[in-house]
Amino acid sequence: MNGRIVLVVGPSGVGKDSLMDGARRVLAGRSDILFPKREITRPAEAGGEDHVAVTEAQYHARRELGGYLLSWGAHGLWYGLPAALEDDLNQGRRVVVNVSRSVLEEARDRFPQRRVISVTADEATLRSRLSARGREDAEQVERRLARARSFRVAGDDVVVLRNDGDFDAAVARFTELVAEPFS
Repeated sequence: MNGRIVLVVGPSGVGKDSLMDGARRVLAGRSDILFPKREITRPAEAGGEDHVAVTEAQYHARRELGGYLLSWGAHGLWYGLPAALEDDLNQGRRVVVNVSRSVLEEARDRFPQRRVISVTADEATLRSRLSARGREDAEQVERRLARARSFRVAGDDVVVLRNDGDFDAAVARFTELVAEPFS
């Protein structure tokens, strides 16, 4: 694989999708950097990130047929990155994806040319953002916060990016991390 993969990880509500949207706008003229849509078993009209909505049956059938580069379940939903992204990596492109921390080790095993951007924010900020988006009730928010506390992301391939301050500064730093060279 000649390309590089940028694995964006962090707890729900930390702003991964917002940072990716900001970088996507800044890097719009770069055909060598892709921000692919994930397939999610969530209706398209449910809000949140722009994604390809699939049913659970479609998801599981595609997964069984090897249709996903990476796939995982979290919070009662199923997520998948299309297997066709491997072609983009083989052609030397950089692929920027929001993935679960639960598949990080699998991704590390499969993709030697990678960077992990671990997006963080303090718990009060996460609670406020999760509550404001209105997709989860109070109990679900607390479960997401507990899950956030249960994961630690570490390694030589990890760059930590705090996203609980100036948003424009965070987008600028995120964009640098996505676009700058790495081995």
